[in-house]
Amino acid sequence: MSHLNPDDLSTIRAAIQSQHAMLLKQVRTDLDESGRTQYAEVLGRASGDSSDEALAVTLGDLSAARLDHEMRHLHELEYALKRMHADDFGSCAECGTAIPVPRLIANPAATRCIACQEIFEKTHHGQAHGSL
Repeated sequence: MSHLNPDDLSTIRAAIQSQHAMLLKQVRTDLDESGRTQYAEVLGRASGDSSDEALAVTLGDLSAARLDHEMRHLHELEYALKRMHADDFGSCAECGTAIPVPRLIANPAATRCIACQEIFEKTHHGQAHGSL
């Protein structure tokens, strides 16, 4: 049985919906901007040297990485919303302790308590999705 009462769930749902709306707006903005940003803008309409081309590729890679991160977070929020009424929602996936409500409001997609999350980050650093 979840330790969350109806008021907690309502507050967490509002946090999920708010974060989801803001993130969706950011993703749309990023997609719109990426559609307008072309190599030519970075290169200044003239063919550039190899360092200019490398800069253009790097900027494109960073944009793609940011968009990928935002999309993963959107999916995590959607998954949290679906799981809100599960008996184990708000319980740490590692140790089973209750995740504090303020943590769930700040990060509704949290599946670990702070202690277990810190251990996870130390032992899985850079493994989850690679890095640039």
